Amino acid sequence: HLIPVDDNFRIKIDHLKATIQNDRDKGFVPFCIIGNTGTVNTGAFDNLQEISSIARAENIWFHVDGAFGSFAILDPQRRHLVAGIDQADSLAFDFHKWLHCPYDAGCVLVRDYTYLESTFSTTPPYLSKSDQYSGDNKHWFFNLGLEISRSFRALKVCFTVKEHGIVKLGQKIAENCEQAQYLVSLLEKNEHPIHIIRPVSLNIVNFRFEPNEFHKTDNELNDMFNNQLLADIHTSGIAFPSS
Repeated sequence: HLIPVDDNFRIKIDHLKATIQNDRDKGFVPFCIIGNTGTVNTGAFDNLQEISSIARAENIWFHVDGAFGSFAILDPQRRHLVAGIDQADSLAFDFHKWLHCPYDAGCVLVRDYTYLESTFSTTPPYLSKSDQYSGDNKHWFFNLGLEISRSFRALKVCFTVKEHGIVKLGQKIAENCEQAQYLVSLLEKNEHPIHIIRPVSLNIVNFRFEPNEFHKTDNELNDMFNNQLLADIHTSGIAFPSS
């Protein structure tokens, strides 16, 4: 189910509860709730504390999509946005986003690794385990995910953290958010033709041009104008905003 969101693009808790109950009434078994920390479209943060309470009460797996916004935990001014993230059963995020690592370097943290082993482990004859190589390490990492053969992605993450440090990376995240606020301040100087979609909580600023010559309710015409404007900006090479 896609759960409706409020004016701040956060999951409506009442709708979430009602959807779970409706499914149970129909004989279905709700098994997972996904909360977001900084959605890529709007930078929205769900109320993770409330969602985690519902998940525990309903015996439902609680997954947090922390794609890039979960790194707000490194910024003291914005750390409160991810309150409750420690209650997740699993958390996914990408180092190649706000931690400035080369693409691709994604990560998933699972509270109980045995779920991963029971799901992905496979021991064909050519991958049989030998006691002489196991030592104290009981976990073979190819048994914790889909990939058996994979590159050493963790190396670039390790060196990024060792070179810059968590404090410095947190400072760069804070600066990036301030850059977004600076962009908002520039856009506000022309707020009549420019419509800014708020809130702007992280480094994402959503806005569109609504020229006075167009009727604001004519969404199709405004969409055509903004799409053409976006294409012109891309072609010019000045910047590469997303749509």
